[in-house]
Amino acid sequence: MKNISMFELEQALNEGRVAALFDNRGPGSYGALHIKGARQLSVSEVKDNLPDDVNAMLVFY
Repeated sequence: MKNISMFELEQALNEGRVAALFDNRGPGSYGALHIKGARQLSVSEVKDNLPDDVNAMLVFY
């Protein structure tokens, strides 16, 4: 796991390097404001939603 800045995230999104973007907040917070393209995903659901590619860039916030 690696922390990245918003600038690094924006670059990665623009370059198509982000395989998945997950918002771990509850539905209310997600609905009020989330990053475009992010999926709402509770922490308990993470393990069941990981891609097969172990090198894929996944972003959780």
